[in-house]
This record gives sequence, structure tokens and C-alpha cells, in this order.
Amino acid sequence: MTDVRRFPARFPFDLTLTFLRDMRAGIARLNAVGGDLVEVSAPGLPGLVLVRHPDLVREVLVDRNADVTKARGLRLAARILGHGLLTSEPPVHTRQRKLMLPAFHHGRLRLYGQTMVNLARAEADRWAEGEPVDGAAAMTRLALAIAGRTLFGADVLSDADRVSEAVRESMVAFDRTQYPFSDKLMWLPTQANRTADRARQSLDAVVYGLIDERRAAPHESHDDLLAMLLEARNEDTGEGMTDEEVRDEAMTLLLAGHETTAAALAWTWLLIAQHPEVEAQLHAEVDALGGPPSFDALDRLSYTRQVFAESMRLYPPAWVVGREAARDMTLGDHPIPARTMILFAPAGIHRDPRFWEAPDVFRPERFEAEARVKRHKFAYLPFSVGRRGCIGEQFAWAEGVLVMATIAQRWRLRMAGPAPDAHASVTLRPAGSLPLVPEAR
Repeated sequence: MTDVRRFPARFPFDLTLTFLRDMRAGIARLNAVGGDLVEVSAPGLPGLVLVRHPDLVREVLVDRNADVTKARGLRLAARILGHGLLTSEPPVHTRQRKLMLPAFHHGRLRLYGQTMVNLARAEADRWAEGEPVDGAAAMTRLALAIAGRTLFGADVLSDADRVSEAVRESMVAFDRTQYPFSDKLMWLPTQANRTADRARQSLDAVVYGLIDERRAAPHESHDDLLAMLLEARNEDTGEGMTDEEVRDEAMTLLLAGHETTAAALAWTWLLIAQHPEVEAQLHAEVDALGGPPSFDALDRLSYTRQVFAESMRLYPPAWVVGREAARDMTLGDHPIPARTMILFAPAGIHRDPRFWEAPDVFRPERFEAEARVKRHKFAYLPFSVGRRGCIGEQFAWAEGVLVMATIAQRWRLRMAGPAPDAHASVTLRPAGSLPLVPEAR
């Protein structure tokens, strides 16, 4: 029987204020209620539930996927991303995902892997012995470079000021997209909405410019994701994507792809610096390669992958996920009315002692093969699951592991100041700089 608990307030407007001030604090208040499902309601407003059990997560993402849509908050995100995979609904989502899957096949990932290693080496070359580095900024710069090169076959940082500022403004605009009731504000002439519009216009100029260049030279050969998007054809109709559809998918991959990986890598370096025994085992593994990392060497970097996995358990970039009930439904044995907002927080489930031993302790060995078999399949959700799971999951795993191995072969990173707090918006990222000092190995 589903353990359903009600948030202890008849008029929970103070909870809304908590969310507006600090999203993590809002989720923490709901998590503190306990149970498998926490219910929030107020007269005249759509309900809200927080799902806290992996069995119910499976129902939302797999068993009852057809009964839910993306949450209302992503309607604001669509002002930046358009109607790509992150924001679209079936049948558009189904069609687009099918068209895009070949871009993430194993053979394509091998090609991208070398780009990841080359750019990680170039980032490591920027650093100097003993000179502090902002690890968060460095990983954002690197992840944006990798996204730009693999997506567009171009160095998006060649227009660094404009692209970086537009990306920064986009993330500021995204900060409020997952708040309850955010859709009530999305069309008002607020500063956040004006910022979102300005960022979209700036990024559109870059992306549409690249699309126009490719359309003007259709016989030139390119090995990037943009080429795959432009060449993709519906197997039934033979039709390709419009420029707007290509733009929307490219924007989603550029923004969502680089931001999540950058956050994951930043937290990973912080955790490695705090745990010298993990660092020593990581260095032993990457040194044993006997040469530069490569996509074909990923199976020899199992401990590196475990470290990255454990980092994403403690600090999942996609830390909270929202859906909306499209019709009356049930979760477990509890009725969920239509229009109810359904939240689940990987950041909470990943640290729930019901599913993880010593959940706040950094233990990469949790992700050894034998341990993974014993774990509840839906208790670990860094990329979500089901039909709407992240299409770039394997890309992100390869990027994270190859970047870690490349930098770890060259540098040992030491904390040069206090660890930053976490800033919870669309992603869970460091709130300030991550001060690291490189020591040559």
C-alpha cells in the first residue's frame, strides 16, 4: 500500500514562497514529510505531489508515461529551446527522437571521443603549476567547446563573448522554469522573460547562421551532429527537418548537453580533491593506460566511470524532474487528478537511506557490477529513464570519463578555498567559483 502523506498546511502559500527563494529548500521541506508520496493542495489551485519511491518513479516514467506530459515549467524553457526533445510532446517527440537516434550510435560516439580528448587536453594546457583555476568555469568552458565542436563541427568559442553571455543569460532565465505555478508568470514583461528573449535572439543568430551555411553548400561533407540533423529523413515520408526543427534540436543539445556535463564534472573534481584515496586509485587506473585515453579504452576505465557515477549520485545535474497528469490517473493505489504537478527529485532519492547505505558518503565502489545488480533500478536516475530518458546519455558518460582521464593523467587538483554551495535551478551546479590548484604529476 502506498504511504501517502499530506504536506501539513491547508493553505501552503509559504511553501510557494520557499520555492521562489530556494528550490532545494522547497523540495527539502517536502522530503522531510516522508512516505512514498507527499501531497500538496490548496483551494482553487492544481495539486502537487512529490514522488519519493522508485516504484512510483517507474510508474510515472514507464508504466503510465502516456498519462503524463512535461511539467508546466518547461513551457518557459521552450522560449529558449523551442520544441526540441526536452520540451516537445508526442507525436513530435516520438518522430524527432527516432530521427536523431542515429547521431548517438556507437560508431558516432567513437568519432566524438577523440574530439573530447583533444579539447580536454587543450583545456589542461591552459593551466599552470600552482596557479588557481576556477574548476566550475573551466568545466563550463570545456563542455561548451565539446558541445560546439561535436554539434556544429565548429569552435563556438570563436564567438566566445556573445555565445557565453547568451548561454549564461539562458541559465538565469531557466532558474524559475521548474517553480510551481511559474506558467502564470511566463508571459508577463518581467526581467527574466526579457532576458530569455534576448538570449534566444543572440543564440538564434549563431545557430541559424550555421544552418544557412550548410544549406548553401549541400555537397560539402561534415561529420558532426548538425550534419546528421540536416540529413535525417523520415523513413515513411522521406521528409527532413525544417530549419526551425533543426534549430530547436541543436539548441537543446547545445544548452542542455553542455550545462549538465559541466556541472557533473565540476562536482566530480571537488569530490576527488576531498578524497585522496579515491584520487590515488583513479590515477593508478589512468596511468595504466600507457597512453592517451580513447573511446576504445573506455572499458579499461571502469573505476573512473564509478567515480563519475557516484558524483552524479550525490550531485545529479538534473536534480528534480517534473511531469503533469494529462488525465485522472493513479500512482500506486493513490488517485492523482488531472493537471496535478508530479515532481520527483533524484537528488532526494539518491540520498534516501531506504535505498542507499550511508547515503551521504562518497563511495565509488557502489557502482561495481555486483553492487549495481542489487540496487533498485529506479533508485539511480541521473539521466531519467523511459521514452523520455536523455538521448545523449551515452555521449555524456563518454565525455565525463574521457575528460576525467585526460586531465587526471596531467594534473592533481587541490582545493584552494572553501567548497561552493550548490545552486539549484534547472541543474544543480556550484553556486560560485570552485577554486582548484593544479599540481603537475
